[in-house]
Amino acid sequence: MSFQSDWEFLRDAVPDLQRYVISADLYWPLRLTAATPGSIRTPQLTIGSLVLSLKRLSALDHSGQQQAELSEITAQIEQVRQEWRANWAKKAAQEYGSRLNLWQQYLRELRDDPRQQANFYANEVRHRAILQLLQSEMLDSHPQNEVEQLVMHDAILRGLTKPADFVWESEVKSAFSRELFWFLWVTVR
Repeated sequence: MSFQSDWEFLRDAVPDLQRYVISADLYWPLRLTAATPGSIRTPQLTIGSLVLSLKRLSALDHSGQQQAELSEITAQIEQVRQEWRANWAKKAAQEYGSRLNLWQQYLRELRDDPRQQANFYANEVRHRAILQLLQSEMLDSHPQNEVEQLVMHDAILRGLTKPADFVWESEVKSAFSRELFWFLWVTVR
């Protein structure tokens, strides 16, 4: 994950956002306008990925031009969010269940082989961060069984980790409080 990737993702996502929000698709392949060097996969638009990239970029100091572009992108996203609020929330709830399954799968692998899986933690914890962000994107509370599953997964994760420095780039840590995003402030034991 890089800041340049976040920029490119947002730039490519905004033109497709309304079509995505009103579609039945949970994962929406983006047409890339500027491919990241070395990138071999097509990024997928989801509400969670969108919100995560916005949060990461909002933590950075930007030049005047970059700040203006970020403000414009944020306004366009907010317009779609408000205009299609019910669809937006429905997509967020669908993604929540999907991300919860992906996170659960990684936790099983981490528990089975902590030494090897620790190398993937900084990338895989992205699912848990998105789960946190999606909670405020849904209109209704998410199903009780999903809430219970996340609490259980968090207990497992706490047993496998210990407090540490921020796992992502230090430039964005101000956007992810240690209290709310505690799982970004740990390392595997």
